[in-house]
Order: sequence, then C-alpha cells, then structure tokens
Amino acid sequence: MKRCTESFTIWRDGAPIAFVAGQLVDDKHPILKSHSHLFGELEASSGHAQPARLTAVEQATADPGQPRALTPPAPAASGGAGSDGKPFDPGEHGAPDVLAYLKDADEDERARVLALEASGRKRKGILGGTGAKE
Repeated sequence: MKRCTESFTIWRDGAPIAFVAGQLVDDKHPILKSHSHLFGELEASSGHAQPARLTAVEQATADPGQPRALTPPAPAASGGAGSDGKPFDPGEHGAPDVLAYLKDADEDERARVLALEASGRKRKGILGGTGAKE
C-alpha cells in the first residue's frame, strides 16, 4: 500500500479521476507507473496517537486551570529555592547575578537575600552603598 502525499486529478477516457492527500492505493495500482513521485510509504502505527511532547518550560508552567506561559516562572516564585532546591545564597554568586535575582524577587525574598548579604560579603553594589566593601 502507498499513501498519496498531495491531491491531484488525472483524466482517463474523458473522465476525471481524483486522488486526495492521504488516500491509500494498492502497490499494483496503475497510477504508480506515471505518478509514483506523489505517493509515499506507509508509516507503521500502533493505532494510538502519540502524546505531544512539551518542553520543560511548558510542562512547568502549563498546570491545569492555569494560563499557559512560555517563559519560566521567576526564581522568587519557587519560594527562593534554586534549581537544586536550596534557597538562594548571595554569597555563592557574583554581584551581577545577585542583582538580577533581586530584580525578579518578591519583597520578602528581597529582604531575606539583602539581610544575608549584609551579614556576609557586604558588597556596596548590592546593598546600595551602605556596605563596607565592594
């Protein structure tokens, strides 16, 4: 069996014969002699539709009953936990990373991270000029 890949019409003895995309024809059908380029092999199927695969971002943000978002949630949305499950620690990150994290964090998370920075490295660029060192 072969499957027609695009619709076309031929005329035989003054009558149109139409072939539609997806139509199956026997391997010995005479149309295959002149139009074999318009037919393809059948693909094996188990009879069950394959589930659509979602990217990790879509899976994480397409919860039932929620509008689908195509961007990952902000780090603060996970309660301050990073990808490894530990809370964000400004001492383990450079100043640009900390500032980027603070920009997206909610008020409580921002206060927590700034308190850790004030008790740790005390970088002026993060604390706004009140810290002791850069």
